[in-house]
Amino acid sequence: MKSMIKELLFATIIVSVVMVVINLVSCASAPASSETAPVVSEEPKKAPKKEYGKTEFMEDVGVALEKQGNEEALKLFETKLPKKLANDTDILFVKAAINFGAAKYDEADSICSEVLAQDESHADALSLKAQIAKMRGDKAAYKSQIDKILAKDSMDPQANIARADDFYSKKNYGQAKRHYAIALKREPNNIEALDGVGRCEYYLENDDSAKEYFNSILKIDPKNANAYLYLGKIAYANNEYKIASDNAKKALEISPDNYQYNMEYGMYERCLGHFKVAEDCWTKAISIDPSYFLAYAYRAGLYDEQDMFSKAYTDYLKVIELNPKYYYAYESLGVIALHENQWETARKAFMKCAEFNKNNISYPLMVTYCYYMEKNDAQAQKYSNDVLRKMPNKNSIEYTMLRLFHDKKGERPVPQKIASLQNGNVKGKMYYYLGLFYDMFGGREFADEYYAKVVTMNSPMFFEYRLAEWRVKDKKTANGK
Repeated sequence: MKSMIKELLFATIIVSVVMVVINLVSCASAPASSETAPVVSEEPKKAPKKEYGKTEFMEDVGVALEKQGNEEALKLFETKLPKKLANDTDILFVKAAINFGAAKYDEADSICSEVLAQDESHADALSLKAQIAKMRGDKAAYKSQIDKILAKDSMDPQANIARADDFYSKKNYGQAKRHYAIALKREPNNIEALDGVGRCEYYLENDDSAKEYFNSILKIDPKNANAYLYLGKIAYANNEYKIASDNAKKALEISPDNYQYNMEYGMYERCLGHFKVAEDCWTKAISIDPSYFLAYAYRAGLYDEQDMFSKAYTDYLKVIELNPKYYYAYESLGVIALHENQWETARKAFMKCAEFNKNNISYPLMVTYCYYMEKNDAQAQKYSNDVLRKMPNKNSIEYTMLRLFHDKKGERPVPQKIASLQNGNVKGKMYYYLGLFYDMFGGREFADEYYAKVVTMNSPMFFEYRLAEWRVKDKKTANGK
């Protein structure tokens, strides 16, 4: 970021210098008078020494900034700036810009105020004050400066982009798109604005329009990795996994050490069944940013899917370490522990899940089950009773099922109640827990029947589906099938 700012500031200075030089040169090269000058016999006088002025000073500042950095460039304003130029708005703005690049925001802000005191419509000074406010985290001041810029020029591209970014951060994609579009009216090839409109169209699910904007970016900048990233996202949203993967790969080729690109490419490759490639991508993402949890979560899920439980368990523990509120990791730890008959570990994991999601009946049911498997019936009934008392709807299937676990009897009307459910996921869950009830209190034949019902639903949108699959598989193995 700092290097980019430095480049921009240096470019600003160079442009200023060039403009001054052009003006001076044009004056010096004006056509001479058509009258013939009289010939004089006197020896020519020495040309007067050229005065050190604005052009020379700006050139020196530019060289110092490029070769020595911000601090050395700033020293020139104290040591070499002619007094008569002390209040020149061009020079003051350059000084403010260099202070900004040096993260001296107070000095930069003060100098911008000096510039605006002389010229209240100085667009560059207004823009720089806005950036200063942004860097300070002063949202009110930043908005105020953007308002001032737009009041002077409602079509100002950067101010409209800033306003669009604000709307975008609030997920107001319609307003964001409008301001990005205004910026494009004056600067049709502004990549920042094209990217902004493209992202808005993507989140508004206008996929064809989004693709047009990102492809427009690639015509201007064929190495724009972010455009490839979003083309991949669009393809993925339409289940075009190969196209998604190809675009993500192009983004990675441009920027191989980008965390997000590695994450996306890995996800698409997983969808294509290329598990090793996916694993390598997420491992690379972890090496790029080992302090962020998401790559561990993705890799853990990949290991889990392949029944590589030890590796999955390690990664899930890392996820919890980095993000203790990510309760899905606890859920997965609980599932693995159940598979290994580690009842206490599973119970503690599901208890953590219940802390974060009090409305999901799956977790209290699992906690109660684990207590029973630990041979702690009293605690199982105490825990389930505490949950039952707090449940608002005593007629729900969730209340009925937990009541069944608590009482250890009374299952007769439950299958009919489950069969009448319209929500497939809820129905699948309840069939699983009915099977679990029979597993605990006798009736393995009935248990197997309900596990099979879960699997035949072919709707693996809940973790109980996987547990049911394991039960069915175990039965087939036991029967030699």
